[in-house]
Amino acid sequence: MRWFLYLCVAAVVWVLRQLLGAGGVDADASALLALGLLMVGGELSGDLGERLRAPRVTAYLVLGMLLGPSLAGLITAGDLGTLRLFEEVALGIIALTAGGEFTLGALVRRWRLIIAITVSHSAGILILAGGALWLLLGAVPVLGDLPPGARVAAAALFGVIAVAKSPATTIAIITETRARGELVDVVLGVTILKDLVILLLFTWVDGLARGWVGSTGVDVAAAVHLAGAVVASLGVGLVLGVVLGLYLDHVGLHREITVLAVVLVSMELAHGAGLEHLLVCMAAGFAARNFFPRASERFLHALERSSPPIYVIFFALVGAGLDLSVFAAGWAVVALLVAVRLVLVWGFTGGTVALLGGPLGTRRYAWMGFVAQAGFSLGLAARIAREFPSFGARLATLIVGAVVINQLLGPILWRHALVASGEGRSDGVTEAPTRPRE
Repeated sequence: MRWFLYLCVAAVVWVLRQLLGAGGVDADASALLALGLLMVGGELSGDLGERLRAPRVTAYLVLGMLLGPSLAGLITAGDLGTLRLFEEVALGIIALTAGGEFTLGALVRRWRLIIAITVSHSAGILILAGGALWLLLGAVPVLGDLPPGARVAAAALFGVIAVAKSPATTIAIITETRARGELVDVVLGVTILKDLVILLLFTWVDGLARGWVGSTGVDVAAAVHLAGAVVASLGVGLVLGVVLGLYLDHVGLHREITVLAVVLVSMELAHGAGLEHLLVCMAAGFAARNFFPRASERFLHALERSSPPIYVIFFALVGAGLDLSVFAAGWAVVALLVAVRLVLVWGFTGGTVALLGGPLGTRRYAWMGFVAQAGFSLGLAARIAREFPSFGARLATLIVGAVVINQLLGPILWRHALVASGEGRSDGVTEAPTRPRE
């Protein structure tokens, strides 16, 4: 019944848009109407995705694709621009959550494996995945006729995205299977550390890519300025996190609004002082979680309660912004890039564990925990689309196509890894983990 009513409303909106045309509806009213369609439809599609055992994020993306300019046209290009605020807010929530998940204790037990896998992924996958796209663009100009600098920039940005993964998916499957053991420790530790590395990598590569696109080469002064911005962003984020932790520890009222306020303050600082929004939020989350352990439960609970509606709108907007004609023309490229990334994740994970003499179970199954992609990858794809008009929209479409496939494969593979390793059970009942024989 809910779906029937929603489809009736959507049909009325479609008819009105056809009759009135692009300029026949006030821009603000159109954006509010689009927001309502996304929020209600996102909740319905998320519930449907759960019943079909599909990730909610994927359901939001599909809804946005169906409503967006490329298909039904219920969400217009003007609506996407007006609602861009939600992209920045969602990115801040994602970064704040990542910082809150990053605890020093998580690195202590398996620090050698965690750091080695993180380094091998950050260097190896970035270079080889980016190199694969660079070669492909020479043979198949799916991003258009790009000059050499723009081609290198697109490849480098894709390489960074290829390193990223979804911490939310990793944690959700661990909770579902009630898994415990060395495999869980290693994959979760790398996942948390990767969040920080990805933000730092993207900050640097994004700055360098702007120089390459502008044919100005690598500006050393700009790189030094970027390093200063990174340090300043981390420092300001730590201060914000301390303030947030003190408030949650001693007052604790209206926690969800307080968390959103921190994100909005970070956004304002990013626009006014040239700081990196994602780094500020990640540092704030880290400080609030680690410096104020008594308030950590309140902090995580506030994030959990405040983020769902923002995520619904954000991921649906990402889907609506996709140029599906480019995706249709480049589906073979997307499939090839997904396959290349899978091979690289498998090789660098298993090879690193083998070199360090890690256990057979971790060597065999850990790579399956690094397949899924969602929040960071989609958010950074949206940022690429905005900052690189010459190729960003097309590259973002390819990235989101790959992310959707990886987000479908990732939970299935990770669940299989936990069950096959003996650290988790598909029925949610955990036995004492058994170590596979070397």
